[in-house]
Amino acid sequence: MSSELKEMLEREIESRARVLAAEIVAAQGKPQVPSDIAPNGEVITPYVFDGEKILTSKQVQTLLGIQYPALWVLNRDGKLKYRKAGSRILYNYEDVKKYIGGRVK
Repeated sequence: MSSELKEMLEREIESRARVLAAEIVAAQGKPQVPSDIAPNGEVITPYVFDGEKILTSKQVQTLLGIQYPALWVLNRDGKLKYRKAGSRILYNYEDVKKYIGGRVK
């Protein structure tokens, strides 16, 4: 079998597997975690820890469409609340949504 034909078959199998997985999830009727779509079209899904939705710095940057230096300025100026967990900076999902809501108005 040629490598081109093999690649084509692998893509078709992967495509059908994704459709089947989506149908299984829909048939189960389970609610999915709410997510947002960033300006670049990327889907951002918050982590849930102890009932609280948490975003990483990278997720916030993607959601806001900014780079790290701009996020650092928002942190410094107190416009976005954050907390540190070890060396990671984490954000409350609701706080980020409020900031986005205030920015849009």
